[in-house]
Amino acid sequence: MELIDKVELVREKCDVSYGDAKNALEMTGGDVLDAIIWLERAGKTAPRSASYATADSEAETPVSAEMIAAQSAYRASSSKSDFSGHVGGAWKVIKRLLRKGLRTKFIATRHKEDIVNVPVLVPVIGIFLWGATIWLLILGLFFDVRYRLEGVERVTVDVNDAMGKAADAVTTIKRDVTGNHD
Repeated sequence: MELIDKVELVREKCDVSYGDAKNALEMTGGDVLDAIIWLERAGKTAPRSASYATADSEAETPVSAEMIAAQSAYRASSSKSDFSGHVGGAWKVIKRLLRKGLRTKFIATRHKEDIVNVPVLVPVIGIFLWGATIWLLILGLFFDVRYRLEGVERVTVDVNDAMGKAADAVTTIKRDVTGNHD
């Protein structure tokens, strides 16, 4: 294609003067597409819009089976996967449990005096990280340590009553072993 033909083509496509079309071609080494892009970036092209009308504008164009399949594939690929949905749900549960674990207090008392008052999350993590924690809690029962939870929302089983009954059972065992029945 000769230079004059390229200039004419760029001038028609971009609605610019011959001088602008020739200059764009010179700047892009004679490449027509690059010249058009260069003119658009330079802001020398007029904005264009495309529209069309049909004789029967009320009639709908039938959608092909391929288009329907492509649309459903797009919807499926753009929705969250089952895995990411489960991870998101699990993360919400974990955050809720962590908040509840920080609001609920684990209190250990001995002779009606608080000796430990920490979020319940601390002993739970201690049980998981250091297995001896559960044994220390049980051993504490033999030294008249009582445990309770405060800030607990209503539950079907009263945890504090269960812990109190466990402490009473240990006290009974201790009395039976030592023979001290006062």
